[in-house]
Amino acid sequence: MRHTIIKINGTALWGALLMLALSGCTKLLDKKPITQVVTPNASDSSVTLTGAQSLLQGVYGAFKGAGYGPGIEVNVFDRINNGDVMSDNCYAGGDNQDNIAQDNFTFNSLNSNITRDWSDYYSVIGAANNALFQVAASKDPSLTADMKSQILGQIKFMRAFEYFDLVRLWGAVPLVINPIDASSSESLIKSSGGLRSPVDSVFAAILSDLWAAKGTVIDPGVDPSKYTVTKGVVNALLAKVYATKAPINWDSVAYYCDQVIPHYRLMPRYADLFDINHKDNSESIWEITYDGYSSSVGNWVPSLFQGAGYKKFMTPTNDLVKAFNAEGDTARLNASITFVNYGWPDKYWTTPTNYPVMSKYTDPNNGYNDMYMIRLADILLLRAEAYNNKSDLANAALMVNQVRARAKIGPVVAASQADMTLAIDNERRLELAFEGQRWFDLLRTGRAKAVMNAQKDASGNTLYNVQDFRLLFPVPQTQIDLNPLLTQNTGY
Repeated sequence: MRHTIIKINGTALWGALLMLALSGCTKLLDKKPITQVVTPNASDSSVTLTGAQSLLQGVYGAFKGAGYGPGIEVNVFDRINNGDVMSDNCYAGGDNQDNIAQDNFTFNSLNSNITRDWSDYYSVIGAANNALFQVAASKDPSLTADMKSQILGQIKFMRAFEYFDLVRLWGAVPLVINPIDASSSESLIKSSGGLRSPVDSVFAAILSDLWAAKGTVIDPGVDPSKYTVTKGVVNALLAKVYATKAPINWDSVAYYCDQVIPHYRLMPRYADLFDINHKDNSESIWEITYDGYSSSVGNWVPSLFQGAGYKKFMTPTNDLVKAFNAEGDTARLNASITFVNYGWPDKYWTTPTNYPVMSKYTDPNNGYNDMYMIRLADILLLRAEAYNNKSDLANAALMVNQVRARAKIGPVVAASQADMTLAIDNERRLELAFEGQRWFDLLRTGRAKAVMNAQKDASGNTLYNVQDFRLLFPVPQTQIDLNPLLTQNTGY
């Protein structure tokens, strides 16, 4: 099929939240899309081709945080905070008490980070829902069926991406994909997410959006911008969803990884992935693009996490540095961590003249660094997991060794399936450090509590006592106060 490329540069457009409680799930490897239809009113059919393109631009803008809207924090800053600081990769750093509470697993429903994230996810989802409703209703003949379906597919993918984070962080959450009824306070509460849908229903909605998107978006390589949603991007997320949704369907993980891998190739040099001269590179599957502070939106997030001068919002752990050193992995260590002279010790690092800071992103001062949402090494290592779960250690090793060879370290050594499981886990940790992946990997493999409770400070003291209920966030108290139909997660 010939596609017209829909460009995505533009400013954020904020929309209303919508809701639908979807139920049921599927274990099929691949499936014809189940379209989530919102029946338009006649008055909503006036969106033109230009208007539809602007709506699409608005969703991309909301996702990335154009104008420093919600996406800049929930999809970038807090992706690292939730994915690395809550894991064995980083300590909180700095003096922000909400960050420290997340690091120490002492957070509650008043934590401002958690409150912000809930709100920001639904703000981006609201922009997507508003755009979907209006584009689907358009009667403009200039908006061809192909262009319309391509736009709708990209938007559905971004909605699915946000729900994937929500369900992993909170479990059951409101499914908001229908127009809000604001005719009364009671109907507003009900239609804006009064009830939390079961986890299986949330995953069913995610898969429905992704199946729909897969059939309509463009092929990989058609658009040089790696922020444009393509079939490669959708298939990569499908692989990650199937590696997370219980029970894990390893056949589906393998299938979708195999749809992705031929279209991308690893960058020859690991460090080049994170400078500003290799944007939209061969390894990138989906990345948020930033154009610097002088443009409409720059990526200010790396400046908060890395560099000397003051203590940043995350500190690499003793355990992570030991893991790099145990592998002799100097290439990825040196590309990820720099040791600086801060001038003060703490309980984590007692030598202040040799204090680690993240240095993975090379432009913390001007805002040009892009942020990877998905890249090939992630998918190669997922494919290795799928091979290993079929007891195919040889092919699992082939996947892992592609990643290790780029890091200039020797082939993986694993004599059993259990050994290979731990080897892949460690490889993902070192390869994807500071990219917001680690905590989600620990959750989906069932290792989060054991790994975190084994962590020690610089003096050998146990750092954490993670309880089962803390593997999920609490529903923000502000949301429960506004909506008495919302229930709280157990333990909070």
